[in-house]
Amino acid sequence: MRRIHLPVAFALMFIAGILFAQNGSDDVRLFQSFFRDATITSVPYGEGGLVYNGYDGGSVLSLGAQGGYPLMPELELNAALSFMSYSPDGGDGTSGISDLLVSGRYNVVPDNTKISVGAFVTLPIGSDKLYGQSSMNFGAFGATRHPLDNGMVFTGTLGLDFYEVKKFTVGDYKIVNGEVVYDTKEETDYETSLVLAGGLIYPHSEQLNFVGEAVLRTEGDYFLISGGADYKLQSGGRVRGALGIGLDDGAPDFSLLASYLMPF
Repeated sequence: MRRIHLPVAFALMFIAGILFAQNGSDDVRLFQSFFRDATITSVPYGEGGLVYNGYDGGSVLSLGAQGGYPLMPELELNAALSFMSYSPDGGDGTSGISDLLVSGRYNVVPDNTKISVGAFVTLPIGSDKLYGQSSMNFGAFGATRHPLDNGMVFTGTLGLDFYEVKKFTVGDYKIVNGEVVYDTKEETDYETSLVLAGGLIYPHSEQLNFVGEAVLRTEGDYFLISGGADYKLQSGGRVRGALGIGLDDGAPDFSLLASYLMPF
């Protein structure tokens, strides 16, 4: 059992962000909360890369692309799509495309401390052979970025996610060719999850930034902490990578993220 909830850690990070405010950088993007952020891009950008998640019973490798487009100075539109491959420890695996994620966020407080609100929906175009795909999920969130006087930047996110779940009920039965056949009915329901995330961005140099994050989801017993690096090349692109460790049963034991981000 990996059940280690740390709400006090989020509270301390939030208090620290409130106490110390100065200027910070907005061009470094988060890893886990890539779309649940307070910054609004001024130029279109795209990111391609991989995510590897290892679990007790197998692993999932995702190769995908995501990006953002500024519809106006206060509004950003985002999308993400990936190819996923599930490999169990025993037996045959399966693969296919994911659902298409579409999201957007609007900056309501553009001051030194930025606050934005946003929403997302997943369009169920993914393979129904992959767990969690072929579902229309949606949610809303609020996010903030608060620069500290030591150059670090505090980030925070609070949201509600609604996950589609399919339930089957068994009704009457009938005899067909000497066999009992039951009438089954598929019903769609939604489960609600509170999302709480916090992070710190540490600018080591003009090119290199370190990013630490923690994300908690109440549905599915999910809690993942991660540490990563964001390195800006002379071309303007960014090489990014992060490692994550799951601290609850629903999170992966180990997570690896590697990507290249390019503004256009």
